Amino acid sequence: MKIGIVSDTHGSVKTFQRVLSGTFCGVELILHAGDVLYHGARNPLTEGYDTAGLAAVINGLSVPILIARGNCDSDADQFVIDAPIMSPYVFLYVEGRRIMVVHGDGKKDGDLENLMKQFDLDLLVHGHSHIARTRRTGKGLMVNPGTPTIPNPSSPYRKTAGIFDSTSGKIEIWDIETTEVVLKEAL
Repeated sequence: MKIGIVSDTHGSVKTFQRVLSGTFCGVELILHAGDVLYHGARNPLTEGYDTAGLAAVINGLSVPILIARGNCDSDADQFVIDAPIMSPYVFLYVEGRRIMVVHGDGKKDGDLENLMKQFDLDLLVHGHSHIARTRRTGKGLMVNPGTPTIPNPSSPYRKTAGIFDSTSGKIEIWDIETTEVVLKEAL
């Protein structure tokens, strides 16, 4: 199964649509690690900022989307998004692989590693830092797909989203503007 992984869209319908028509072309499921609509008090308004428009795009998806609550997500956002977004953790099995999605705010690497161990995870998808990365821990992999919207100035990558092929275990993080694979890893 081809699974799209994204985080920190922060209200930009324009960049999310770019992800859908590019990186996520042909995905059968989308995992979103939170901070869906609101841009956040410290962030500027995003390119194509349109929270109602982004909610409409998410509600109109032809594939399922699973969303973990981010620190910028609120009860009010749940009123406009049909998919549940208020759980801080999403846990799923795909082709025998144990996967968890969490935003990651307030968590250090050690906390994320503990989740990996506690739930015997193959893959932990997280966000929050706006920095794409992969990190092997034990038998599994922690993946932050970065953000398609507001890149962290300290990140070596710009606007990013990822693909997880659950059959092969291959993960790729793509620059959504150049369509280059900037990180790749396998379980």
